[in-house]
Amino acid sequence: MNRTSTESAIAEWVTILGEPAVITARAADFGISTIGTKRSIPAVLRPENQEQVAAVLQVAQKWQVAVYPVSTGNNWGYGSANPVENGCVILDLSRLNRISGFDPELGVVTVEPGVTQGALREFLDSHDGNYLVPVTGAGPTCSILGNALERGYGITPITDHFAAVTRIEAVLPDGSLYRTPLSELGGAEVDGLFKWGLGPYLDGLFSQGNFGVVVNMTIALAPVPDTVTAFFFSTKEDEKLEALVPAVREVLRALGGSVVAINLLNSQRMLSMMTPFPEDKAVDGVLPAHEVESLANRHGVPAWSGVGAIYASKEVARAARRTLRRLLGPATDRLIFINQRKVEMARTFARVMPGGLGTRVKGMADTLAGALEIMHGTPNDVALALAYWRSGALPAPGQPKNPARDGCGLIWFAPLVPIRSNDARRYIQMVERVCPQYGVNPLITLTTVNDRCFDSTVPLLFDRNDTEATARANDCYRALYAAGQREGFLPYRLNIDAMDILNTGGSVYSGLTSKLKAAVDPNFILAPGRYVPRVKRSEV
Repeated sequence: MNRTSTESAIAEWVTILGEPAVITARAADFGISTIGTKRSIPAVLRPENQEQVAAVLQVAQKWQVAVYPVSTGNNWGYGSANPVENGCVILDLSRLNRISGFDPELGVVTVEPGVTQGALREFLDSHDGNYLVPVTGAGPTCSILGNALERGYGITPITDHFAAVTRIEAVLPDGSLYRTPLSELGGAEVDGLFKWGLGPYLDGLFSQGNFGVVVNMTIALAPVPDTVTAFFFSTKEDEKLEALVPAVREVLRALGGSVVAINLLNSQRMLSMMTPFPEDKAVDGVLPAHEVESLANRHGVPAWSGVGAIYASKEVARAARRTLRRLLGPATDRLIFINQRKVEMARTFARVMPGGLGTRVKGMADTLAGALEIMHGTPNDVALALAYWRSGALPAPGQPKNPARDGCGLIWFAPLVPIRSNDARRYIQMVERVCPQYGVNPLITLTTVNDRCFDSTVPLLFDRNDTEATARANDCYRALYAAGQREGFLPYRLNIDAMDILNTGGSVYSGLTSKLKAAVDPNFILAPGRYVPRVKRSEV
């Protein structure tokens, strides 16, 4: 695209959206990200309804100016609001923030891109919605729709957030509105109750794709159960991991209806939530093994910690606790159950305990309360503190955390790992071997996405003010990907700098997605490079 075309398109967008909704002077500020990437962004457009989105895309087609849609732009660790390619105009959909179609009896609701986890929680609370919000650790300011389209997941009963999507409406690159056949035939209500609709399933094209701008999404919500009981377990010996992994798999198979997801965290990942990073103990940015062991001993952190929740009636929860003791007991040193009543008791005791002991108990109770809120489908930003471990300045108390704005350096590496002992061990050894070579501490979480597969989240934390550290962290991602490709551990989502991984040349998959892209977006104006390889016109 040339400068004249962009200026002409911007002039038309000002007419459509109004001058305040077209940002040019400080458009680059919108692209601040935790991964350290800086894209060239000519403008930011802020429409307020789907009609304006359609008009924006029609102008983009006319002048062949690329646009890149974002929901709220808070895609921490994957690129935030940045486009994949330079020169794209950002289509900021955060003003499309309406919630509609809530059915309190059937538990479905329709959200626009700007609806955040916090906004949906407030809506349900004010409409007697006895349902859980599909929360993540990313915090209350993050988009429900955006996370689902990236196939995000959580630990509430509907763990797979795209699996909960029942209906999509999207503006195609030519400005037309995509709806599924059931909706077009007049069956919008049943369309929102049945994921697969009628005919070929095309909604999946809009998940990790660039075939349209999703402006409405209907999702199914999980009802609030009679009880939510958190369970925490740990093992002091790293060697017990081989016994712990199959035990976790058996728990999910035995209690699949009430225990839906379990997290396993290594000692360094736990320490990152409990103590400031000891910069003076690090060697080239990495904590030596003896320092990790010393810190772990001082804070009582075991080799592996686990957390999950029981969602069930009181009777079923009692039986589930017995099953958990039977299955996890032989592989763990400690297994405890926590609910809201026990947390409040701990807070009460903390108020009467002397000095430092009371402070420690209160801190533990506050941390548990934050975890329980997440398990109850109430978003908070407790988990976001991780992003500040190596860099960034925490905002003032009461202010929302924003790792991109606050200077944090964070890149997520998120590969899939089979729930088998030998695979888990091979994977951990791989991360522990690669990360220190690049000045990155190997913080490892393994989260079950079903009873067959973990998704591991490894936060590559670095000092974003240090250009060398930023480059090394990005090199670390590439090295982890290359090692994982050899070992069979590949990511389930990519950051904006890693999209070229899918550009595999002569693969049938790349060819098919590129042909589909060319059919609906022949000028490649919508989110070029996002998951679908860009191809030359002559190749299509």
